[in-house]
Amino acid sequence: MAHMVRRMLERAGHQVDWAPSGEAALEKLGQAYDLVVCDLVMPGVSGLEVIRQVRAQGSTPVLALSASVSAKSQSEAMAAGAQAFLGKPFEGQALLALVERLLAGA
Repeated sequence: MAHMVRRMLERAGHQVDWAPSGEAALEKLGQAYDLVVCDLVMPGVSGLEVIRQVRAQGSTPVLALSASVSAKSQSEAMAAGAQAFLGKPFEGQALLALVERLLAGA
């Protein structure tokens, strides 16, 4: 899934940096990003913890992805600091529309 998201974003003209685990994502947080797209379930550190750390370090917008589309998952992601939530599977256009909206600051 991560590789598919990466390809979609790159084809749309975005520069993408990818982390294979929650730990790797946390190591990259010292860098400046325009947007973080974070799966809630990753190896090691959870996506929720990554989102919390992103939020603790600033105001970078976060789009949370999850195979669980329950109200609880959405609520947890938003409480952790995500600005948007997208359940899997999703249409590529839905992902790109949310990315553009978050990058525009809407």
